[in-house]
Amino acid sequence: MNSRYSALTLLVLYVFAASAVPRDEPISLEGPVIAIQRGKDDTRIMDPNSMGDLAEIYMVRADHWSQPRKEKYIIVEYIHRADLISYDQFDKTRWKFELEQPSPKANKDCHTWMARSKFSFVPTTFGAKSELPNPEALPCFLTRKRPVAVSPTSTTR
Repeated sequence: MNSRYSALTLLVLYVFAASAVPRDEPISLEGPVIAIQRGKDDTRIMDPNSMGDLAEIYMVRADHWSQPRKEKYIIVEYIHRADLISYDQFDKTRWKFELEQPSPKANKDCHTWMARSKFSFVPTTFGAKSELPNPEALPCFLTRKRPVAVSPTSTTR
């Protein structure tokens, strides 16, 4: 009888532990965009897999994560149909991103998309004073939600 209670207790603990892990919960990140994948005179890049969506690729310095994560720099693929954020906003603003949980397939798709693009990463003011990380070595995160300006901030760090 005692082993039944032990087994039942373990089963209940397992169910609660498994349900406490946020599988589809978005990840929030705050930090400045240090570079944008773009040409010198382009407006934005069209997502080839959709009808009318824009795809913007940002390199972001991760100053604050909502969940424990170790990445200091990441790539954010922002797919949207919203109004554009002017490039000069990226030179003076920290942003909050709501990111989808990463998957190996999404990471591969993002890196394939970056490689197909003929555009390079152009540093913002936040990324201009140091060497940019290799984008191919950074994890990719997808968002379909517009980043929110957290605060204008100093460009030194």
